[in-house]
Amino acid sequence: MTGSDPQKRTAATTLQTVERALAFLELVAVSGGELTVRDVAGRLGVNLTTCYHLYNTLAAHGYVERNPDLTLRVGRQTAVLYDGYRRAFSGQRRMQEFVAELAAETTETAWLSNLTGDEVVLTAYTEGPQAVRATGLYVGLAGLEHVRSSGKAVLAHLDDERRDRILQKSLSGIAPAQHPAILDALERDLALTRKRGWALDDETYIAGIVGIAAPFFSTDGAVLGAVGVWSPAARAHQSLDALAEQVAAAAGRASALFGGMD
Repeated sequence: MTGSDPQKRTAATTLQTVERALAFLELVAVSGGELTVRDVAGRLGVNLTTCYHLYNTLAAHGYVERNPDLTLRVGRQTAVLYDGYRRAFSGQRRMQEFVAELAAETTETAWLSNLTGDEVVLTAYTEGPQAVRATGLYVGLAGLEHVRSSGKAVLAHLDDERRDRILQKSLSGIAPAQHPAILDALERDLALTRKRGWALDDETYIAGIVGIAAPFFSTDGAVLGAVGVWSPAARAHQSLDALAEQVAAAAGRASALFGGMD
């Protein structure tokens, strides 16, 4: 199984005009209403005529407006973008509270990841209270779903087509000759994950850290993501069954809390 580098693919399809329009809009947004079109042209390093074309396009669609003194401000249409962003993360606060509770319960670093497109993306996390704890997580972490416990917890409950798309991306940085052995081992791992209800990353993603994850589901039974914990390996190996039980129970609560969200 092969796949091209997503960063290279993005770079190959970048449109300079769109990049300039976005840079124009961002500059206006952070300027506090102090810049004119001429000022923006100077900041962006584009000629004035081109900058007016950008302004006219953004203004025509309501993304930029001009004050009587010719300075610029973001337009009303930007509220549509903000509202879409806000609604996409309407459950962020509840998710953060949820993982904080799981971290307190397990005394380990806890997190929640969502299935977003063809990736399992970390959405919220709280580091554990113990002096020695697993660190290194960040919101937006994605990739290597065939290795991460969250990825395996989700992959175990997807249809073949979507699972294959995620795996193609996940394996894109690995030599194709290694894919068959990886996929064979993964298939056994996913079968075990479905049977016991949780997935394990035993120091394969980061040395010294064990990840335990369980999936949560929508009201119609579709997998939405996974919740789990990261723990230093020495401690995790001593209490693996207890942690897995706590994580599985938390996943059930997550299904009840987030399964009906838009």
